[in-house]
Amino acid sequence: MSAKKSFFQLINERHEALWAPCIYDCISARVAEAIGFEAVTISSSEQTWSLVGGAPRGLMSMEEMLYSSERIARGTGMAVLADTEAGGATPMETYRNIKRFAEAGIMAVSIEDTAEVRLGNVRVSEQVFLSAEQWAMHVQAAVEAVKGTDCMVIARTNCKGGGAKKFKEGYFGIKQDEMLGLEEAIRRAQLGIKVGAHMTMIQNINARNERSSWKEIHDRVPGWMCYPDLHADDNESDVDDVDELYKLGFQLITCHCFSKGAIAGMIRYGQRVFKDKNTIYSENDDYLGADPAVIARFEQLRVTPDFLEVENRLADNFKNVKAYEPELGPVR
Repeated sequence: MSAKKSFFQLINERHEALWAPCIYDCISARVAEAIGFEAVTISSSEQTWSLVGGAPRGLMSMEEMLYSSERIARGTGMAVLADTEAGGATPMETYRNIKRFAEAGIMAVSIEDTAEVRLGNVRVSEQVFLSAEQWAMHVQAAVEAVKGTDCMVIARTNCKGGGAKKFKEGYFGIKQDEMLGLEEAIRRAQLGIKVGAHMTMIQNINARNERSSWKEIHDRVPGWMCYPDLHADDNESDVDDVDELYKLGFQLITCHCFSKGAIAGMIRYGQRVFKDKNTIYSENDDYLGADPAVIARFEQLRVTPDFLEVENRLADNFKNVKAYEPELGPVR
């Protein structure tokens, strides 16, 4: 199944922000689609947990990322954004990899500038971020790779610092004093647009006290923008109304929710089976009270229409195959 619409179409046809919550496999994508989302984001960290069972950066290979992403894209009608990290080790590797993502049906890719390599607490290189010029070449390579397709390239910089309280001690192992600040993040976003990116994403702006950053970015970065990982600190969302973000030029919003929900559900069912030593609870509980209409849509999405169509044609023709009697004489 291919995306019904591209990110370009979905953004252009509405007058509000497009939501693309983070998912990590075919089931989480199907649930998002059943709920009514028209776009999703493959979180590379959640994808790593799901595919190889670990959290450290760099644990999942690009081949594994492509393997997983292709199956997600082909299993849903939504537009899928893939977090491809830097895209590759070199700009030309990024070109090759992103070309394959686009050919697999991915409708958007983000190219980020983090370069840090760790072995536990040991930093292998002192380079925390790619230089702006290095990163720009990866972004441009991705732009070249998607030419002639409907795939969008998002220039993503992680260098700002700040943001949600969960990053108080640093962003994925990068300390706050190693971050480069808002000014450099804006400069990089501008450079990303200059080399052809269709959208920009500046990380670490997801907090209520970042409003001045949102305004600064809006005033100085041209083009479409993504607001990454809408968050809530102390039971208070970054914004009271996401329309505030849309008016500041954020056409796309991502957030995390599905992996946490899946883990919570698995713990609930698993604990009961472990305790009761039977499956009465899990067999008879209707998805923890989930909306029956959403469950019904999810069940309908279990098999894609093209699979059903081909299966029916094969089944219809099976009677002819069984009845076939070979002609023993010449056929020409």
